[in-house]
Amino acid sequence: MYEPPKSLYFDDDNTQDEVKIQSKKSDDLSNFILSVQLSSLNKIIEIPVLNNSILYNNIKSDYFLNDPIDKDKTIELRIDYANQITKPNISGEKKDLIEKIKIRFNPKNKKIQVIGYDLSYSKENKNKYIKSFNFITGKYYSSCYFGNEKKDTSGWSSELQNIYTENWNRDFLNKLILYGDEVE
Repeated sequence: MYEPPKSLYFDDDNTQDEVKIQSKKSDDLSNFILSVQLSSLNKIIEIPVLNNSILYNNIKSDYFLNDPIDKDKTIELRIDYANQITKPNISGEKKDLIEKIKIRFNPKNKKIQVIGYDLSYSKENKNKYIKSFNFITGKYYSSCYFGNEKKDTSGWSSELQNIYTENWNRDFLNKLILYGDEVE
């Protein structure tokens, strides 16, 4: 897979930075990295785009990335998972899995910060779940739609604040998926 680089203003100078998605060989499933060339630091940062299907369904499936969306020096990645083959697990099968990750450059410490994460999925082909995390404030919101009925919960946690790309890993995501589960 080859995606042409996008030029955008991402860091704290007035020079355009290059952003591109690159395929990364690992196994027979798709694996990608987001490559960000930071003009202010004169270096390239590679951010792995984790395949999280295993966390939600106990089996890996392919995923697809849309072009990065740039808005006000924030990059949003949308990750869609292929037709998932799921294995029943304690929390039930999750289908139609979509993740959105928002990142920005933090000019104070010169690091790339993960500022938001949205997750949506359905279970039992009828219930729709949405979880949203704000890593600036540490707040999370979780909703479930049962037909015409909606159930919400929200909360705050200090461990959800100040998340940077070096913290964005499987251990963190394993903890993250537990937030807001009370609506399930």
